[in-house]
Amino acid sequence: MGEAIFSKTYVGDALSSWQVVHEMSTHIVGGALVVRDSDRRDWHLLRLHDSAFLFRMVRMRCVLRFFPTTTTNFYIHHYGSLDVAEIALDGTIINRGISHTISINAHPDDTIEIDVSFLSCHGSLSIGCSDNGRPVYAGTGLEQFALLSVLVETFDAYPELSRTPAEERITLVDVGGQGGLQLKWMLRADHITPVVFEPLSSEATVIRQTLDRIPGAQVVEKALANTSGPQKLYITAGSYCSSLREPNFEILQNYSVARVFNVVSMQEVECVRYDELFRAIAVPSPDVIKIDVQGLEYEVLLGFGHLLESCLAIELETHVVPIYRGQKLIGDIVDILGDFGFALRQLNQVPHFDGDAVEFDALFTKRRDKVATLSDLEKRKFAVIIQVLGILPYP
Repeated sequence: MGEAIFSKTYVGDALSSWQVVHEMSTHIVGGALVVRDSDRRDWHLLRLHDSAFLFRMVRMRCVLRFFPTTTTNFYIHHYGSLDVAEIALDGTIINRGISHTISINAHPDDTIEIDVSFLSCHGSLSIGCSDNGRPVYAGTGLEQFALLSVLVETFDAYPELSRTPAEERITLVDVGGQGGLQLKWMLRADHITPVVFEPLSSEATVIRQTLDRIPGAQVVEKALANTSGPQKLYITAGSYCSSLREPNFEILQNYSVARVFNVVSMQEVECVRYDELFRAIAVPSPDVIKIDVQGLEYEVLLGFGHLLESCLAIELETHVVPIYRGQKLIGDIVDILGDFGFALRQLNQVPHFDGDAVEFDALFTKRRDKVATLSDLEKRKFAVIIQVLGILPYP
């Protein structure tokens, strides 16, 4: 795998860096991390977080000793319900999961050394217990294993993330990328070419630090709109509510969430139409678009122009009442996307407004008649997209 980019061995007190996240208890005894599961039905996991793990090949070498009270197997988990590996107390590999390589060595002192490598598409590593293929189980509350050391190394993952041919990769345009890609797309990093728009330089820098590890990925420090040029960004107490539109407190004052919409500062940001960037060969044509721009969804869609004709799916946040001044509502979104052959396939309420149906995540795909006319390549991409979005195929 070449030279390690990150390398650290966790031993002694450093093993406490592995924090309990699901139904376990730990304590350090004689330099080892002793792990118990619980009798609650749940995952049983410890977790370590570091951006060094994201979009990298990871090697983990764990040295442990099982106890006479052991009732489970040692488990390595990838975020998003993916198994990496599961190993029984006698060293039998129960599940290879997504591991690329795995080796087991039993030593005369009753310790077992487990060496695993895998492609990590999340910024965390998880280890714990699984009950013979069932990572969600009700345990015993007894001691399961003592972890003596964990070596973690990361390596460049370009070959693994490039395995899908360029023409088969899905171009994901993420508009309003604060916080990075959604988990469902992170887990498909080897199938996508992400183009993320984030107008705030500080946020864009953070996103770029990990997203640049995906071949072809771009982070564009601009805001998308229907006209190009500078506009005023209202930065709110909850940064995720910041918008090019002013919060509408005539409506927001009725909800407990109103405080996060308080404007704390304003900043001028550069806006651009997506189709202008496309004509300048600065960005690719989108296959799927995700929009989270707090009230400016309609204008962003206008800025894609006729590129919406070849786009396959769109996910966006929308509203039924104007929580931002002058914003278009869900009916307007349905109308404009209908003109480009889209159908509203799913509407999921976002529970931010004290039980009122105000905000929704809306999923659109091309209509059934449009899907029937797609090329074989487009149909393959469409199949992957609806699977990621959780939409059933057309009958």
